[in-house]
Amino acid sequence: MTLRTSILSAAAILLPAAAVAAPSEHGCTGLESAKPMAALEGKDGMFYRLNLDMRMNHPLSPETAAMIGRLSDALAARGTELIYVPVPTKSLAVPDALPDSVSDYGFDLDVAETAYADFLRKLRDNGVTTIDSMAAMRTAETQPFLAADFHWSPAGARAVAAAVAETIRESDAYAGIEKTDHSTEPTEIRSRASEMRRRIQANCHEAVPKVEVQRYVTSAEDSGDASGGIFAAETAGPPIALTGTSMSAEEDFHFKGFLADAAGAAVADYAITGGNQFGGITSYLLSEDFHETAPAYVIWENPVYNNIGEFGETPLRELIAAARQNCTAVETRRPAPDVLEADISADRLSHDGFVRADTGSATGRQAQFHFIDDAGVEVAATITRPVRYDPTRWFYQYAEPLWSDDLTKVRVELDRPVRDGATLEICTTEETQS
Repeated sequence: MTLRTSILSAAAILLPAAAVAAPSEHGCTGLESAKPMAALEGKDGMFYRLNLDMRMNHPLSPETAAMIGRLSDALAARGTELIYVPVPTKSLAVPDALPDSVSDYGFDLDVAETAYADFLRKLRDNGVTTIDSMAAMRTAETQPFLAADFHWSPAGARAVAAAVAETIRESDAYAGIEKTDHSTEPTEIRSRASEMRRRIQANCHEAVPKVEVQRYVTSAEDSGDASGGIFAAETAGPPIALTGTSMSAEEDFHFKGFLADAAGAAVADYAITGGNQFGGITSYLLSEDFHETAPAYVIWENPVYNNIGEFGETPLRELIAAARQNCTAVETRRPAPDVLEADISADRLSHDGFVRADTGSATGRQAQFHFIDDAGVEVAATITRPVRYDPTRWFYQYAEPLWSDDLTKVRVELDRPVRDGATLEICTTEETQS
């Protein structure tokens, strides 16, 4: 299957020669063409990235949306609800501060809102619980984005956390989870280092206000509701697992704390700064925490401009297999400390099945799978965990790209020695079962 990017023809952001910016409050010049980050100065000190914040389309092909739906189904089979949280662009969340000249750059808010609504619809049509983060952020008590930074503000994070918590509280599973009351209090106001502000300042004669955030602390109360005691007794972790990007990972925005407080339940944060669209969710679903104890909810926060189909179907297929965990071990040899090998024929492995390498410990970052036929012909594919991802114990290779009718053997070469008990397994997902 080829994943295509859905693009609105009206979505391109153009920089016409006739566009003239309004006088700058900070003596900024040339922001619209600055490299490596062009920007627009909005009202009340708000700055927008010309490329990402002014986008009017959000890549999500029908095929990608369907695969996220299959991931949601695979998690549901283990009793876990996937809740997808698309963080909107700053232009969608803070439209009132857009500069009057924004239309000169090809931006149309109505088109952007329509495209965002279509993004939500495609996910929901595939059975994915999806939060309207744009609507939530527009209700924030103060600006939902930091003025000279691309991250949401604590106020924006809090508004989205409330929307996620409302969805959780209305779900069928909520009655069965352990409840924990929380309280959230403000602490100090802290300056935040911002690469976006630094780049903007290079084009401004006067000082651009520093990026400051109100910090918070959330504490669990002693008087929890024991109604979810059955769930608590059967699990080793909180009922809510949070995955995503720096929006969720960094304490400056306090998304985890706001979510725990609003949902009345403990939250474990697996988000990764710099992990982009897949770092947090992949690291978590390939972790021993998830493998041993699935939570009631997995939250997947991801900025709407991060294209989930950017790397093809392989990352999502591996997540689906990891969520399903329907695997059977095969007799495995270890011809070298970092090599696993097994006789696997096409009669045993379906072309739309998976081979899982269980290395015995969560230390691996790379696995190269070799599928070998009866004539000795090899085809290979490599799975790599980037440096910002957590290392993992398991690697799932989708069979289709490497499969042949004459398959006889699979060899997996790893980036480090395996532990005792390491093995190869044949796995299936719902779509491969008859």
